[in-house]
Amino acid sequence: MDKTISMNQNPNIAFFGSPLLAGQCLSALVQSFTVSMVVTKPDRKAGRGMKTGATPVKEAAFDRNIDVYQPERADESLVREMKAHSVNLIVVVAYGKILPEFVISRPALGSLNLHASLLPKYRGPSPIEAAILSGDTCTGLTVQTMAKKMDAGDIIAQQVIPLTPDMNASDLKNEIIRIAPGFLLQSIQQYMTNALQPRPQNELDATYCTPIRKEDGWINWHDSASDVLNRIRAFDIWPVAYSMLEGKRVRVYRARVVNLPGYEDVLPGQIVGLDRNMGVLVKTGNGIVGLLELQPENKKIMDFRQFINGYRDIEGKVLESSGT
Repeated sequence: MDKTISMNQNPNIAFFGSPLLAGQCLSALVQSFTVSMVVTKPDRKAGRGMKTGATPVKEAAFDRNIDVYQPERADESLVREMKAHSVNLIVVVAYGKILPEFVISRPALGSLNLHASLLPKYRGPSPIEAAILSGDTCTGLTVQTMAKKMDAGDIIAQQVIPLTPDMNASDLKNEIIRIAPGFLLQSIQQYMTNALQPRPQNELDATYCTPIRKEDGWINWHDSASDVLNRIRAFDIWPVAYSMLEGKRVRVYRARVVNLPGYEDVLPGQIVGLDRNMGVLVKTGNGIVGLLELQPENKKIMDFRQFINGYRDIEGKVLESSGT
């Protein structure tokens, strides 16, 4: 890639993205750059009514009269559209599809991607959940050049995001949506003026995350209290952490570790108390967790006080663990 032409050139961008985060980033980019075309996932039917809905990126592009393309897969026709729009820079934010090398290598100024981790940690499709599931105290954002190997390109810029013990995936996603547009815009501005020099990732430090499965939400009460809490925090968007109580599913959206000595001889998963200050207290393999926000099967989401009011007789009963 010859980047010597970038110093006095306004990049002509093809923006690839789909969800709300990408829509917000697109809205920020158009304030300073020319975005001549947008590529987003095809419209899909969703919701109870199975209505066909556009992605947030498509809606943002239509509001600004930007040409939108929604291919099922990236092929040579997409390259022809990029050529017709004189694209010389690709910017990708949560597109949801893997772009082939012949696409990302096409623009003269390269292809940049925003990834929601501090690369080379958590390459892959679920970095937000992976950081929380691992109990990390911080995560962040990375703007990187795109390479043939997924999330393995050179690092342009990074921003650290602290993770507090009470932050769920939804909290972290909202924080990323808040700060990512400005961070991405600044990073591209500095990249285009050669103020930021790409640096290779250390492959020895690379870790990977995988697509989330529905069964990842199963709580294993034999895990430690902190691990159970992290699973609840990581999956509060989807699939939501869950257990079974007397044959019915109970989802858990929020919890906390409770410092409560004793109960060493109690079975993991047993409900040891219904406390109006600490929550629904459940024994784990090591420690106690207080469940704070729950959803019984076919019921609405409720806080633990509401739950206790409706389920006063569950103390002493055992929540099922995954694999049991």
